[in-house]
Amino acid sequence: MAKKIVAEKKIVAKKAVLKAPARKNGLQVVIDYPRVHEIVLPGHYSIRLTALGAGQAQVRFDGGEWVDCRESLGHFWHDWTAQAGQARIESRARIGKGRWSPTEEREVVVKPNEASFVG
Repeated sequence: MAKKIVAEKKIVAKKAVLKAPARKNGLQVVIDYPRVHEIVLPGHYSIRLTALGAGQAQVRFDGGEWVDCRESLGHFWHDWTAQAGQARIESRARIGKGRWSPTEEREVVVKPNEASFVG
């Protein structure tokens, strides 16, 4: 009976790994940075997206307006001024004038570096 439980756990783990970001028209968009569960410090932060073959990419924060990213070094970038608290980041990309392919929303925690504050 114990062997069966172990086998079931392995199957569940494999299913979680196989889950991929959302795709439309074969375009896969990934938020490379910030990573999942990464703690970001306030101030300048460069968000990096990978969307191979895309001609345009955008990000938005907390359901706000979409903002264009710049393309450089094979990735898309957005310079973000992170403020203390939590932020929800979404991105999307497209090829030409095609449909947008979105990513899943990513929650980010922005925490001040407590060592830099003198009390």
